[in-house]
Amino acid sequence: MSKIYQNRKFAIRRLRDSAIAKKTKIKRRSFLKGAGLISVLVGGGLVWRACAQGVFSVGEGIAYEPWKDWQTYENKDPLALVSAAILAANPHNTQPWLFQVSDSRIDLYADTKRQIGSTDPFLREMHIGLGCALENLLLAADAKGFDRQLTLMPEQKNLTHVARIDLSAGSTSESELYKAIPLRHTNRGIYDKNRSLSQETLQALEKLGNNESEVKVFWFTTETERRQLGNSIVEATQAIISDRQQSQDSGKWMRLSWQDLQKYRDGLTLDASGSPALIRAIAKMLPPTSLEQNDLFWLDATRKVHVSTVAAFGILAVSDGNNKSLSTT
Repeated sequence: MSKIYQNRKFAIRRLRDSAIAKKTKIKRRSFLKGAGLISVLVGGGLVWRACAQGVFSVGEGIAYEPWKDWQTYENKDPLALVSAAILAANPHNTQPWLFQVSDSRIDLYADTKRQIGSTDPFLREMHIGLGCALENLLLAADAKGFDRQLTLMPEQKNLTHVARIDLSAGSTSESELYKAIPLRHTNRGIYDKNRSLSQETLQALEKLGNNESEVKVFWFTTETERRQLGNSIVEATQAIISDRQQSQDSGKWMRLSWQDLQKYRDGLTLDASGSPALIRAIAKMLPPTSLEQNDLFWLDATRKVHVSTVAAFGILAVSDGNNKSLSTT
């Protein structure tokens, strides 16, 4: 009896343990199903977020149409010249230009509402951008079969009237620089430290300014020169972000969301930050960063990426037309 009792007791304990295990299995199975559902929902949410933020649409959308459509205009169409001009380099991608176009003339104006405020108090950067647009326009004029007559600052009393280009029929001359217009970009990523700049390359770049008597190019290639100039650039960046007004004037041109990029079609984007593709994708998925975080990222990239990996610094110096005492020597 005792043995039977013990066996029955053992059997009861096994039945009880089995029931607990069965309940545990059911709960675990339910949990796994729930976890799977949550994973699907979270995964679906991440995919939706990625699509909404343009992770899979780099270089797509209405903001990028000018790069795709810039050669759709026929020869002898002045708009073909403007379509090339608007692809020019310009500060913070503010696109500070206005064009007045007729069949025989294009007038280029500065749009002073589209500039970076206290970061560019003398409008130096804005006019550099306008000069780049004008250069593209002239290259396109040659490629599209126009003779062009350039007049800089045609109105003494209207300093926003930057240039007038009179057009007439001419021959077609498509240069390598013209072909490079849609390929131009600003590298904000790491430079290849294993590749050095040859003296021949530096000398060839210096000669680009030989046709302009008041333009000179200076190169800084030694380790000491690069360290000294690099430190100055980092200090200047620190000074800019430490100035609240400059930081705000610059920061308002940040387009951190896909929606803002497509809405405004200007400004600085994550895709132009120079960060690796995976980092950019993750950044797009996260909530927008603050102005202070953006400033610190810029300072860190300046110190650890741009300055520390560069092979040479070049300075393009232009004499001040209003003050000859500042002419380059």
